[in-house]
Amino acid sequence: MLEYSVRESIADMEVYEVETIDADIIVNANENNYPTPQVVRDAVSAVVPQFPFNRYPPMNSENLREVIAKELDVDMSCIQIGNGSSELLEKVCYAFGGAGKKIAVPWPSFSMYGEYAALADSEPLRYNLTKEGYVDPDAVIDMCKKEKPALLIICNPNNPTGNYNELADMEKIIANVDCPVVMDEAYMEFADGKAVAPNDMRPLNKLWLVAGSTLSLLNKYNNFMVFRTFSKAYGLAGMRCGYGLGSHKLMRELSKVILPYCVNAFSLIVAECVYKNKLAYKEQIKLIRAERDNMAAALKDLGFYVYDTATNFVCFRPEGELAKKMAQAYQTKYGKDKQGLEAAGKYLFKELLSQSILPRDFTGHPVLTGCLRITVGTPEENIKIMEAIKNALA
Repeated sequence: MLEYSVRESIADMEVYEVETIDADIIVNANENNYPTPQVVRDAVSAVVPQFPFNRYPPMNSENLREVIAKELDVDMSCIQIGNGSSELLEKVCYAFGGAGKKIAVPWPSFSMYGEYAALADSEPLRYNLTKEGYVDPDAVIDMCKKEKPALLIICNPNNPTGNYNELADMEKIIANVDCPVVMDEAYMEFADGKAVAPNDMRPLNKLWLVAGSTLSLLNKYNNFMVFRTFSKAYGLAGMRCGYGLGSHKLMRELSKVILPYCVNAFSLIVAECVYKNKLAYKEQIKLIRAERDNMAAALKDLGFYVYDTATNFVCFRPEGELAKKMAQAYQTKYGKDKQGLEAAGKYLFKELLSQSILPRDFTGHPVLTGCLRITVGTPEENIKIMEAIKNALA
């Protein structure tokens, strides 16, 4: 019999899994369900016939870094590219974590933060969000002074609740902690933020790229990094490409743990085509925001608690009399293995599955008990989703 051992931090780790059930409407992974703009398809198609599949990609993703640097008026040395922003999150934990160190991660938030910290042999140090899902700046600052983490991660807007935290609150944290800060802004394009740093001298036609984001603070502070992704607003989840910006010193340390040729050449080319044609996505993003707000309002009217959201998804749970009736319905139809809010949320999850709609199931989460998270689909998909929810409640 084969005997083996793995690192202790890995042995106790759960495998990251999400539902992979076949469904007609897939709204569980916060993908962009909208079609790729034709101008981007044309740009990619023009590249394919002469694409050098036999050659390695640029060693350090220089082609994409150059395009982003030019748009955001930063030096290329302040940018790193990864296989999605998730890889950058993993690598930043390697770079700044290690045995005996703490990495502060939000709770409830993206579950992989704690896993990445553990993979770096660091102690995941959870700090609680408010019950509404927001970051409490003063509480985070006090926690950092007391616990002295080696790295602080903030998710803004937060996944899976959807809350957007104002730029002033994020700046307050950055200005008052002693450790490097990671601002995970995977969903920032959907936030429609307005604020920018007073000293941001970008021309008006570029301010929209950083409005509401800590990107506008990069010339003011050198102790934080901003991670973005092409997977959400730009619909490149299948390409696995993300980027990070920060001071030259921090990004140099991050670059040491990123492998050469880390992103494949085709993903880099597609991401480059997308970034050069960002304006083609503006109306699509605007539509997603409108559909999101309509869905949130409709769910509230049905009696659900809905977290404030500035993303491309809605997180909600039944409450009050509605929760009681849904829990009873679950036990009548599916069994008595679950109780209370968990049973209520699970009832809706199963009912949506029965109508070939796949949401994300958080019903058993210790903080988000009873919650489902639904990605905003196309207008046609959203109509079907709301009809299915109403049918389940009927």
